[in-house]
Amino acid sequence: MNAKLLGILCAGALAGFTSAAAAQSAVTVTVNNTTSSDTTFSSPSGCQGSSGLSAIGSGASRLSSIQSPYSTSNGCSIRYTRTDNSRYCNWVLSRTRSSLNGPWNYPTVNTTKSSTGVTCTGTITSVSSDGNWSVSLTIAP
Repeated sequence: MNAKLLGILCAGALAGFTSAAAAQSAVTVTVNNTTSSDTTFSSPSGCQGSSGLSAIGSGASRLSSIQSPYSTSNGCSIRYTRTDNSRYCNWVLSRTRSSLNGPWNYPTVNTTKSSTGVTCTGTITSVSSDGNWSVSLTIAP
């Protein structure tokens, strides 16, 4: 009886470990608008999962957690555009791994901007081995 119970417990623990290893990752995004203008949101290349992001007023911030539906990648294209002069910041967030049970690679944030007159920063603020990570994005004058 004890051996049977031990077998059930071990099988349950192994199943839990396997599902945890294959779990999807999430990126927590904080976007800061430090410009004197309101900004609009768009996602030119889409997101893996729902971003929940939207327009941000002047001097305000927005926080969102983006859960990927995939077990080997997460990513999102995020663009904020100033409403007064159409200058924008574009960030592409990405994190991948080569297999369901493999380790997650270090995430990347690629930043581009429309022109001079706008400053765009993207800083990775935390990284977890379970695939979850956080990033802070800022559009500035």
